[in-house]
Amino acid sequence: MHEKATTVQPGREVLPGYEVVALLSHGRRIDTYDVYSTERDCRCIVKILRPDRRDEVRVREAVIQEGTLLRHLTHPHLVRGYEVVHKPVPAMVLETLNGATLAALIEDNPLSVSDSATLGLQLASVLGYLHRQGWLHLDVKPANIVVESGRATLIDLSLVGRPGSGRPGAGTRGYLSPEQALGENLSPASDVWGLGVTLLESLTDEMPFGEEATWGSRRRLPLIHRRAPAAPRLAPGLPGAYEDLLRRCLDQRPDARPSLDRVRSSLHDLVDDSTGVSAG
Repeated sequence: MHEKATTVQPGREVLPGYEVVALLSHGRRIDTYDVYSTERDCRCIVKILRPDRRDEVRVREAVIQEGTLLRHLTHPHLVRGYEVVHKPVPAMVLETLNGATLAALIEDNPLSVSDSATLGLQLASVLGYLHRQGWLHLDVKPANIVVESGRATLIDLSLVGRPGSGRPGAGTRGYLSPEQALGENLSPASDVWGLGVTLLESLTDEMPFGEEATWGSRRRLPLIHRRAPAAPRLAPGLPGAYEDLLRRCLDQRPDARPSLDRVRSSLHDLVDDSTGVSAG
């Protein structure tokens, strides 16, 4: 029987040496806390396995894997991991990011073409780094990007995986690629799809396939689309080169999508003299 799901109250330690300032989110697998670290004498983030999921081996392993990756992978546009905790509870300690999520920023004010292209260059850089280390992010979306002073940081490696096969349907509705729905033929092109959706949303504050966009389900053929999805909604007045790039990123055929190198080259041509992503 699962242990009752509870959270740690402010002022108490969630891990030895980490005093809770606030609960940031109560997720399906992980609780995320804003904490004060006595060792580092600063604020940090603790992501810790929920009490009611601690007897699930696969979930425990996923938390340890995410923490380990963030501890060892280093890139200017990837959140930094400070510590991985194995016992008594799987958890990770991360840097505190003081910006706002891209999702929050574009809700107030969508980005200009130049700022969106600059954002895309930063994301292409960190995604390319992950790919060269043999990993796919598989959950690129505005809620997983924090922007501060023109710098975008990719967070949350909870769905990270290797190229090849994966768990069918793993991803976020409206953002996962067709091959993620099937759990087959995952590749860097799967992250190019997520990047394309994110860039288009950054320009419009609208998801190109709608908030409920998924690939549906059938009794005998789970997680494949019932019918071909409508063409993505593009932002009006986009430069032709940007419109063409986004359409190619959102091609249902993975091998027809541009490589990250091609994406980066196209975005460079769209960036003006500005140096960062607008905060609105």
